[in-house]
Amino acid sequence: MTLDYQVGDSTNPKGHALIYFRDGSNPGRVGASYVVILPVSVDISKYVPPFLAGQVEQLGSGDMSSFAFPPAPEPVPSEEWLRETARNRGDDLLFGGTANLSDVTSLMEIVAGISAEYASQYDSLASVRDIAGAGQVDNGGAKNDAVASAGAPIADVNDVMYGMMSEPDLLTELTTLMGRFQYESSGGDTAGARESEAKIRSIGRHVPDNRRIDLLIEAATDGRAESATRAQLYLERAYAMYREDYTRVQIIEQEIQALSGD
Repeated sequence: MTLDYQVGDSTNPKGHALIYFRDGSNPGRVGASYVVILPVSVDISKYVPPFLAGQVEQLGSGDMSSFAFPPAPEPVPSEEWLRETARNRGDDLLFGGTANLSDVTSLMEIVAGISAEYASQYDSLASVRDIAGAGQVDNGGAKNDAVASAGAPIADVNDVMYGMMSEPDLLTELTTLMGRFQYESSGGDTAGARESEAKIRSIGRHVPDNRRIDLLIEAATDGRAESATRAQLYLERAYAMYREDYTRVQIIEQEIQALSGD
C-alpha cells in the first residue's frame, strides 16, 4: 500500500498522523482519524476486567503498539484546517481517499489498514536508525563511512522497505510511483518528482536487472514528446519479463524502437 502524504515525508514518518477522507457524495465534507505509534508496547489484557479477558485473548495476544482513534473518521471543518493543524502540531497528514463517510464498518477496516502500513513504515525507519546508530562509531571513534554521509539513514529507508517486498508488490508500487512522478513532473512539483524518482531507482535495485528499470527512468525523464508513452512501454515490459511472456516482450521492444526511430 502506498500512503499519500499531504504533510510530512514518507521517508521519515513522525509516528503520529492524521488520516482523512473526502465524502464521495459531497467532496466538501471531510472526515478524519488519528493514528499513534506507541514508544512502549502495551499488554492491554492487564487492564481489562477478568470477565472480558477471554475475548481479548481471542482477538490476539493483547499486545498493542499502535492504534487509531476514532476507529472511523469523524467530521472535521475542512482540508485546510487539517493541513494547518498537522503543521502546527508537527503531525503527518495522510489522505485516505474518497469514501462513503456513513459506511462506518468499511471505513474502520480502511483506517486500520492505513494505520498498519504507517506503523510498518515507522518501524522500518526505526530499524534503519538503529543500524545507523550502531555504525556511527567504529575503530575507537572513527565514523563508519557507510552511514556517515549526510542523509544516508533516511535515504536507506526505501531500500529496507522494498527489500522486504515481493516482485509483484514492487511492480505494483512502481506503477503507482510512475503515475505520481508524471503528475508531479507535469505540474512543476520538482521536489515531489525527485522523491518519486528516488523511490523508482530504489525499486530498480530490488528487481532483476533485465527488467531495465534504468531505461524506464531514462524514458520518463528525457523530456521528449513521446516520453510518457515509452515509459509506459518499459513498465509493461517489466511486467511481461516477470510473467516470462517473451513474445509480448519482443512486441513491446519493437514498439519502443519504432518510437525511438531506431
